Amino acid sequence: MEHAHKRVVIGITGASGFIGKNLSEYMQKKGFETLSLNRGFNAKELEKCNIVVNLAGATINKRWSKSYKKKILESRLDTTKKITTYIKKNKNISLLISASAVGIYSSENKNYNDEYSNIYGNNFLSYVCKEWEKEALSVKEITKVAITRFGLVLSEKGGALPKMTLPAKFGIATILGRGDQIISWIMLEDLLRAINFIIENQIEGVVNMCAPNPITNKELTKKIAKKFNSFIIVKTPSFLLKLIMGEASSILLKGQYVISKRLVTNGFIFRKEFFLKKIEKTHYF
Repeated sequence: MEHAHKRVVIGITGASGFIGKNLSEYMQKKGFETLSLNRGFNAKELEKCNIVVNLAGATINKRWSKSYKKKILESRLDTTKKITTYIKKNKNISLLISASAVGIYSSENKNYNDEYSNIYGNNFLSYVCKEWEKEALSVKEITKVAITRFGLVLSEKGGALPKMTLPAKFGIATILGRGDQIISWIMLEDLLRAINFIIENQIEGVVNMCAPNPITNKELTKKIAKKFNSFIIVKTPSFLLKLIMGEASSILLKGQYVISKRLVTNGFIFRKEFFLKKIEKTHYF
């Protein structure tokens, strides 16, 4: 099977980011050729691609000024539009995998959200996801399109997890706000496997990239505290986070209960499914 991939070229936007770098390495090990579609990529580069994985977008993990909100939206739409405009004129791309986020779902919805749920939020992040997805789906009649809605991506290699655990290493674990906000998450290893699974099985439509067991911020903090023998668990008040981060504090203070029905029903197995349940026994921190 490996040799069959030799001529399949996967173009990756956002390839210099944490997920993009790891995805590029992973797909190369699987026998694919990868091409980094860096900012300013052109039609000649897209001509070489059979599949495009679209991950590009400015980080949301900083305070949102009016101008920065514009950058968050435009960095996603402009890149996606560049790809869709190309696809509309050319036939070489057979699959577009375009990122989105679980932030599209309403945090007020107390039920779990799978890919068939349509209770969406009415905040800025939800709006960004809707516009981003709409642009990617504009070519679904021409080529296969998979919309991958990412949960919080966790890894020992980097990303959010080392930052989340840092205070605990000094004896202080932190609950954010009320602590009842849900974190829908996925281990990086499973995320990479899931993207490969989408390619191998030619899955189209919305795919939630989340493990089957979301957890509350409070539960996660307690597990982190236990792992590091933290002697203090403190609460960071919501108003303080709002003061520091402004509207962007909603990333930390609100959450969505999201699971992936599409991956599971297609036969995908989450290897790191119980990572957070067995946190004190793992080497991932």
